[in-house]
Amino acid sequence: MKVIKRNGEIRNFDFSKIENAVNSAFEACGKGHVPNDFVESLMHLFNMFDEDHTFKVEKLQDIVETHLMFEKHYEVAKAYILYREKHKDLRFIKERVDYMDNYAQSSDNAATSSETDANANVSIKNVANLDGEVFKTLNRQIQRYRMKKKLKEMFPTLSEQYERDITSHIIYVHDEASSPAVKNYCEAVSLYPLVLEGTSGMDGLGALAPKNLSSFCGQFCNLAFLLSAQCKGAVAFGEFFNVFDYYCAKDFGPDYHLRSDEICSLLPKRTIREMICQSFQQIVYGINQPAGNRSYQSPFTNISYYDSNYWHALFDEFCFPDGTKPVWERVSFLQKLFMRWFNEERTKTMLTFPVETMALLSDKNDIIDKEYKNFTAQMYSEGHSFFTYISDNPNGLASCCRLRNEIKDNVFTFTNGLTGVQTGSVNVITLNLNRIIQNWARERELSREYLIEHFFEVSYDFKQYLTSILERVYCYHKAYKTLLYETEDAGMLNASKAGYISMNRLYSTIGENGINEAAEFVGLKCNYNKSYMQFCRLVTGTISEQNRLHSEKRFQFNQEFVPAEGLSSKNYNWDKADGYWVPDNRVLYNSYFYLADDPETSVLDKFRLHGREFTELLDGGVGLHCNLEEHLSKEQYIKLIDFAIQQGTSYFTFNVPNSECTNSECHHIVKLPMNHCPKCGAPMRQWTRVIGFLRPIEDFDKYRKIEAKWRYYAKGIG
Repeated sequence: MKVIKRNGEIRNFDFSKIENAVNSAFEACGKGHVPNDFVESLMHLFNMFDEDHTFKVEKLQDIVETHLMFEKHYEVAKAYILYREKHKDLRFIKERVDYMDNYAQSSDNAATSSETDANANVSIKNVANLDGEVFKTLNRQIQRYRMKKKLKEMFPTLSEQYERDITSHIIYVHDEASSPAVKNYCEAVSLYPLVLEGTSGMDGLGALAPKNLSSFCGQFCNLAFLLSAQCKGAVAFGEFFNVFDYYCAKDFGPDYHLRSDEICSLLPKRTIREMICQSFQQIVYGINQPAGNRSYQSPFTNISYYDSNYWHALFDEFCFPDGTKPVWERVSFLQKLFMRWFNEERTKTMLTFPVETMALLSDKNDIIDKEYKNFTAQMYSEGHSFFTYISDNPNGLASCCRLRNEIKDNVFTFTNGLTGVQTGSVNVITLNLNRIIQNWARERELSREYLIEHFFEVSYDFKQYLTSILERVYCYHKAYKTLLYETEDAGMLNASKAGYISMNRLYSTIGENGINEAAEFVGLKCNYNKSYMQFCRLVTGTISEQNRLHSEKRFQFNQEFVPAEGLSSKNYNWDKADGYWVPDNRVLYNSYFYLADDPETSVLDKFRLHGREFTELLDGGVGLHCNLEEHLSKEQYIKLIDFAIQQGTSYFTFNVPNSECTNSECHHIVKLPMNHCPKCGAPMRQWTRVIGFLRPIEDFDKYRKIEAKWRYYAKGIG
């Protein structure tokens, strides 16, 4: 017989090890050496198995436990069980200590060294981020146990199926291991509670509401960390500039934007503009500090800019506690000042947060506010890195995780907690579409060769198969949100209790990964063509249709083409190891409708591939990362904005790598990809968007580093 050890190693069965363990249990009970007749009966039991039989260690121990009970050695059986548990605990401790030692001694960066949910939003390895990593394996077990317990209560037949779906890698629960407590995923918050009562509702310190700009900046930074500690992902502040303006008007007067060059401080001598920029600096450098309670990651922070039409549609009815209203001319002044300041500041220090989104309103033919259209193009031409969201109705906002949501009843919301107010995502469960389509093909006994020729003839059956999986996922989402409702009712979610978010307005998100590879499996090319469009719309349309059918007041669903920073390589490697077809020219699943390494897909085709023909059935995941080798002119960016309106490309950014000199005495920063510093000749490290946010490539995990090298950066529009 053979034994599979816990590390996967296969060894010959050794009965003496079983005998020694049982003997220890007998001696622990004061019963002396194990009786010979029991040893013989146990040996006879194992001899009944064939020589080629293979056991897992746990199965062998289960047999011993059962036999002790059968022979009425109850006290010894209890001792044996305790012996097993003690050794299990010791193995866990040893395994965790070994992991900590390897983490510290490895030359890999923090993202690569992470066992789960690798994230480039970590600059250095230290004991703080190690603290967050050590118990992730245990966190996952706790979360899964809670979910299975709740599912057994709500949907009894799905309790075990939940774990089977996860371990078979057809679904992935995002950030399952980040915390043992249930938390919502991302959130877009209202700043009204901060203006009304300060951070006291979050920290219990009894701090008063901010009275001036300086106290607002301090409490805002604290709030970003407090909110981030109680959710898994990003926090967005859609009202940031409105509230910033509120305190500027208190400090400098209601016409401060017209007197920005006026001296307002003598020691030292500073203008209103300089004082405002100093406040920008306090906030931005504050939120880019790593948080000890988030594995030494900075809080993922998002803000939005608006053109005049968008802003008026959202905020004309907004009032502060004292009855005053935000003033567009002042807010516009602050938005433009911040964008220019932030762009300039990134030539001094590479800063990741906040992730910015410019929201522009169109009439389906052009941006209505020409001033902001031109300003947006101008900022792109000057090398600033931000997202643009275009809508022909102020119906939603998007952010770096590329989600949008309908605005209803004058409440502006959006799903993944990255822009808007008082909404977000409860939980994200992503479908591995490449594995799902191949499982379907295997169950239907359809060869890949057949599907390459006839997929659309049998696509309705695939739709039904996908729907059957979704039926289960909706139940999983309902169970998780029910846990959150219970946590909220117990007063454990301070953000909800203090009025920053409302749990019933959070969405449960169906994610998608591997759609390109699924299309390639059935013989389609991932470029702008009718068949690929039809395939993508089949998938997104099925999910959209089912989301509408299953949504109700307490449980609302949306879908996202998830960024999958770490998941892309996990799904690829899991599928490859299990014998599924995967493309051999990449190391992870792609994160866009176009292939990021394809030099044949033009800039214009990328806009088409992320236009309405492909994305109108999605709630999110529509962000085009247009990789360019160098910055375009203002006129070229204007043409691309016009093309985006024409194609219905609602969310995009232009991604030109920045370069930072590694010589600490020089530290020159250039908004172009360069290998050596033009000032001192030292090597430069490049920064680019890993997925959504700007990070140095050297901080990517090992698979994203490879993918970063393979990305195609276009030379101009053509």
